Amino acid sequence: MSGIDPLAFIILSTALGTLCAFVLFVLGSGLVRDINGLGHWGAACITMAAAAFLFALRGTIPVFLSSFLPNLLVAAGVIAMHASLTEFGGWEVKRAPLFLLAGVAGLALTWSTFVQDDYRVRVIIMSSTLTALFIACARLIIRLKEKGFAERLTAFVFLATSVVMLARCLAAFFQDSGLTLNTDTSLVHSIYMGTFPFSLVALSVGFMLMVNRAMQMKLEFLATRDQMTGVYRRDAILSLLEQTLVESQLARRPMSVLIMDLDDFKDINDRHGHLAGDRVIIDFSSKVLNILRRGDTIGRYGGEEFLVLLPGATKEDAYAVADRIRTMAREVSSKEIPAYTVSIGVASLLPGHTDSVTLIDVADKALYAAKKAGKNHVKLAYHPL
Repeated sequence: MSGIDPLAFIILSTALGTLCAFVLFVLGSGLVRDINGLGHWGAACITMAAAAFLFALRGTIPVFLSSFLPNLLVAAGVIAMHASLTEFGGWEVKRAPLFLLAGVAGLALTWSTFVQDDYRVRVIIMSSTLTALFIACARLIIRLKEKGFAERLTAFVFLATSVVMLARCLAAFFQDSGLTLNTDTSLVHSIYMGTFPFSLVALSVGFMLMVNRAMQMKLEFLATRDQMTGVYRRDAILSLLEQTLVESQLARRPMSVLIMDLDDFKDINDRHGHLAGDRVIIDFSSKVLNILRRGDTIGRYGGEEFLVLLPGATKEDAYAVADRIRTMAREVSSKEIPAYTVSIGVASLLPGHTDSVTLIDVADKALYAAKKAGKNHVKLAYHPL
């Protein structure tokens, strides 16, 4: 086979697949429990390793164990990868379509193995099945909202492997019916034998990189977010304010900030208890998040005080957003949440004329004016040029 030793590749893929499975099971059992899909991918690696081990024993064990079963195990392994990626992406796992495909392939494989022994037909069946499965896995990665190098690499390997499988299917389709494993010396078969084991390992490495990236994002989220509400913490929102201000100055575009304070919050805690007060803070944060545009940001500035960044918003835009927040805040959303209102100070200016400290100070003065006006008000301030 053009100097390629199939047994060496099979042994190598068995060892590397087992190692990948071990790493994934360790990660899933203790280090990254919040990341979904590790168990299924680890099972996929074990399944692939078992298939490779059985393929290596060809000629010494019955054909059921050396050919039929390992072919099904390979398909089952890719299905497990698909389930893993589905869980990783947070989607509902729908196994029926893929298991139906595997079932049809299994029936066809049974016929071409035990009823009418035909290596060429088996290659066509398995190659076409795996082509479809690899493409299905690549599509899941492409659907992910957040994609970096790891996701693009893994999707590329899935697609490249599907191309090799499709080429193998087409090559077998146009070859003689008497084709056997020993007489299959085509270039496509050699490429398949040389790349398939490494593709499986590359896919596992890519998935582990995806897991690592997801874990980094989660740690960054936990480091910058308020634990109760999920909005940015004070230090994080102030850092974002500095960054937004610089970007606005460079782009010469307006920006606005809102400082919002829940009215009479101490009375809410005293009358209804601190648990009810926590529910008010969570409810208010949720309402604001539903109102804000994409690119707007909210952070918890103090206990019941919040800071909102509105990049690109004029004073009219900012006032409109603030008034929507004020109106929605007083709408009762649950019997478990006491009625409450909010006062809002708005600071809006052209970029390049102030720093973040001054901007917050102007907004804070507007908030004070809103409180002085009787609370449940929005007051607009404008930093002088």
